[in-house]
Amino acid sequence: MNDREKKWSDLEPDIVRWLENNYSWRFQFKNSYQSIVGFPTDGFRSDGMITDGKTLLAVEVEAKQTHPDTNVGKYWLLHKRYQQYKKIILFHVFTPLFDSYGWRKTLAEFYATEMQKEVPIEYILKDFRKGVDYGSALRELRDAIERKVEASF
Repeated sequence: MNDREKKWSDLEPDIVRWLENNYSWRFQFKNSYQSIVGFPTDGFRSDGMITDGKTLLAVEVEAKQTHPDTNVGKYWLLHKRYQQYKKIILFHVFTPLFDSYGWRKTLAEFYATEMQKEVPIEYILKDFRKGVDYGSALRELRDAIERKVEASF
C-alpha cells in the first residue's frame, strides 16, 4: 500500500475518532464495531454514527468495499422493521480506493432516491474518487457533518 492509499484508508478511523471526540458526550455514539442504534446487537453497522433517539446521523465510507448499495439499503430496513427515526442523515463517502464497478454507486444513489418516498432520509453524497487532497477532503467532511449536526439536532 503506497502513502496515498494509506491516507485514504485512514478516512474511516479518522472520521470515527472525530465523531467520538466531538459528539459522544452529547449523543449516543457507535463506531464501526457496534451495531447501529435500533438494530439488534448483531445487526448492521455504520462506519460511525450518532443519535439522540429521534435523529440518526451515520457515515458510510467506501474504500475497497464492493457494496455501497447495501450501505444505503440497510437504513431502509432499519426504518421499516426496527426503529423509525424522525430523520436519518446519511453521509455516503466515496474515496479513490473505491473498488467496485460504477453501477454499484448508481444503485446506491437509486436506493437513496427511492427510500426518500418512504423513509425520512437525507442522503449526502461526498464523492472524493477523483483524488482530492486527503486533508482537504477530511476537513470538508467534518465541516459538513458539523453544519448538519447544528441544523438537525
